[in-house]
Amino acid sequence: MSLLFKRFQSVKTPQIINFFKLFPKTTHSKILFQIDPKSLRKEYRSLQQQLHPDSNISHDDSIKYDDSKSSLLNKGYSTLKSSLLRSQHILELNGIDLSKDEVSKKYSLKDGELLFEILDIHENLENVNNEQELEPVKLENDERIAKSEAILNDLFNKQDYETAAVETIRLRYWWNIDNAIKNWEPGKPINLTH
Repeated sequence: MSLLFKRFQSVKTPQIINFFKLFPKTTHSKILFQIDPKSLRKEYRSLQQQLHPDSNISHDDSIKYDDSKSSLLNKGYSTLKSSLLRSQHILELNGIDLSKDEVSKKYSLKDGELLFEILDIHENLENVNNEQELEPVKLENDERIAKSEAILNDLFNKQDYETAAVETIRLRYWWNIDNAIKNWEPGKPINLTH
């Protein structure tokens, strides 16, 4: 059995899949927040090629192409590629599942100033009339995202998962604002999801 197929068997625990183990060249099988995106993409493409049905023509009938392995690889890549999804995944691996409403609310309530900041940014977005006015709003939000990512890297290095959960909620808002900026059109209402 190939090493790649053994790797797929080792990433599953009874409850959670550890996507970091799928990309050992990039992550060294460690749970890291900071990942080199070029290395991740290169390893992803290499693994995709190994999983492709044409690459798996073998005399061993036990090794056959499996859509679920390809799907798992795709999901792992998209999770680790995104700083938000990667942060949520690290938290989930450490017992904090922000996809559950009650857990997300618990950590959202720990940052009382965040809601006011979001409302202020939303109001600024609604007052934008053209793309020139939108550019400084985008640059400010890019700075917020970069700052949150730096904070998260530090928190994960310290294994401070409780504070990282609060910061991940912040990052999720900054990503939602980024999506609203990307979808901005003159005269259309701003739609921020939470």
